[in-house]
Amino acid sequence: MRKSVNKEAITYENELLINAAEAPRYIYIMISQTPTKFGATIRKIGHVYYNHSAISLDANLEQLYAFARPQHNALLLARLVHESIPRYTLDITDNVPVIIYKVPVTSHQYNWISRTINNVLNDSDYIYNYTSVCTYPIFKGISTEKAFSCIEFIMYLLNGIGYNFIQPLCAYKPDDLQRILSEYEFFKGNLLEYHNETATDSAYFEPFNYDLFIESMGVVLKVIMRTNSMQRLQRLTHQLFSWLAYR
Repeated sequence: MRKSVNKEAITYENELLINAAEAPRYIYIMISQTPTKFGATIRKIGHVYYNHSAISLDANLEQLYAFARPQHNALLLARLVHESIPRYTLDITDNVPVIIYKVPVTSHQYNWISRTINNVLNDSDYIYNYTSVCTYPIFKGISTEKAFSCIEFIMYLLNGIGYNFIQPLCAYKPDDLQRILSEYEFFKGNLLEYHNETATDSAYFEPFNYDLFIESMGVVLKVIMRTNSMQRLQRLTHQLFSWLAYR
């Protein structure tokens, strides 16, 4: 049966129809409300309910990936990481609001997503797009070379398997997936009711140390170097003054 697809993703069904004889595989995209101070700040400033997004290659969330901090105490250090459920609870809450979408894909699309995740995971040049996230209320997203926010990476993967989007990928928020993937909603509620993880993630909660500090400073320099071109500086300055003029 031909599915009706959001107009922002009108080409997505093409490959699924071509491969109709093939049993579909699935990816699981999760948006969540995390209990971190950074997450609370994003929700307040961005006027959103969900502040984080991740992708899993399996229903049990064993292969769950997102652009986030590799350690809780390394605020400025963020990249694509293999996540675990304790990273969402921080061992301080038993309620993590989430929505999980079960999105059908072909084997070719699934394998491309898996390879892309692996390539980005093993490329240290990829960093978290702090420039876009921290200036979002003013500029509505800034694309930065080899940098993604959590939602920007999800949109990149969806775009790569055939979803077409009207806005730049950096302009989307996790809440937008409620519209784009509405027909694939699989679970909505407390994450711990979906996956009651009892294991701990001690490495994630290790204290901040000298090595993390050096690596964090390297990330800051990368962000500055990748956004500090004269053309972009002029554009940002113009946008800032335009925004101030209408305040």
